[in-house]
Amino acid sequence: MEEQRFNDLVKALNEYEGVEEVFLLNSQGEIVFKSRDFPLSTEESKSILGAWKTNEPALVYQNYRFAILKNDDIQLAAKNISAGKGNIIGSITKEGSYLLAHTRDEGMILLEWSIFINKVAWS
Repeated sequence: MEEQRFNDLVKALNEYEGVEEVFLLNSQGEIVFKSRDFPLSTEESKSILGAWKTNEPALVYQNYRFAILKNDDIQLAAKNISAGKGNIIGSITKEGSYLLAHTRDEGMILLEWSIFINKVAWS
């Protein structure tokens, strides 16, 4: 995916209140682009993608556990229940990359965020 397309996807996601960070991973879980500078190591990004691909019950993002509530080949929806740290949503893109975002619990509910990121990723 081209950087301009990623920036366009970030802009579309930011149409709604609550988006914290957006990042794009390749099929090996390596970071391709980030919406801004925030701590995300390659080890952590590979772990997140691994949890998605292997249908784990949870993933860890920035040292917080997010319970995976929806997980299939094209979409991911996970929620941090105990500490109120929001959601991790994801969608595979038409180019085969993985678009993920960390959102706050505002603007939309988790499954709405999940549907929205899928719509944006395939636009």
